[in-house]
Amino acid sequence: MKFSVIGSGSKGNVTYLETNNTKILIDCGLSFKQINVRLKNQNLSLENLDAVFITHEHTDHVAGLVVLLKNLETTAYMTETTYESLNYRVKDNLAKSKISFITPFEKQVINDCEILPFSISHDASDAVGFVIYAEGKKIVYITDIGYLPIKDFELLENADAYVFEANYDVTMLFTSDRPFYLKQRIDSVKGHMSNNDSAYNMAKLVGDNTKQIVLAHPSRECNTAQVAIETYDEVFNDYGLKITDYNLSVATQDIPTKLFEI
Repeated sequence: MKFSVIGSGSKGNVTYLETNNTKILIDCGLSFKQINVRLKNQNLSLENLDAVFITHEHTDHVAGLVVLLKNLETTAYMTETTYESLNYRVKDNLAKSKISFITPFEKQVINDCEILPFSISHDASDAVGFVIYAEGKKIVYITDIGYLPIKDFELLENADAYVFEANYDVTMLFTSDRPFYLKQRIDSVKGHMSNNDSAYNMAKLVGDNTKQIVLAHPSRECNTAQVAIETYDEVFNDYGLKITDYNLSVATQDIPTKLFEI
């Protein structure tokens, strides 16, 4: 499997994944034009796109969906509750024939890929993450999550690659100029995941198969790549782990990651 996080953050989220027989996007929060430009710069394209999987209804995850579905013969997969919760400007302009409903913990098979959605804790109607299985590999994709319950660890552990939220540094958040109610929302179990919580969860999930970690959805105001990596380094050291063993990188809002191959 190969994948690239095309854009990650509050201004738009898109991840591209391909196997020998399948191309999918996870989320579609950038414009159709911008997705094409960013893919072309990596010698990739949306040609023969098999599916778009949507994590939840927030604008930064669906802003480009209407135009993409009008331009491509492909299908968008989301839970029925997510579909019903879409902003009317999006929902009213989607062709229902191009929507397929998914259910958490029920696998979808797209060619040689198995995609398992699972429920996550976020202030959306029915937010999900995804576990993608193909070519003997496993990728776990989790963004926009406030809390990861222990009951999900067995499902998520020892993946070959993780795209995992590390949204904010606690000190930077609570010393920022953001209103206090917003700070509380972000720091809640229905909000986003801090660097610290992300690192502690990841230290418990990684295994012998794990070769790649991409930190996702970083805040522009309340995080930096350096701070996130330093936090991971400290926490992993506490667990007797070395981040250098896991090819740790941080996704950004404006520049795609390289095309990782696992």
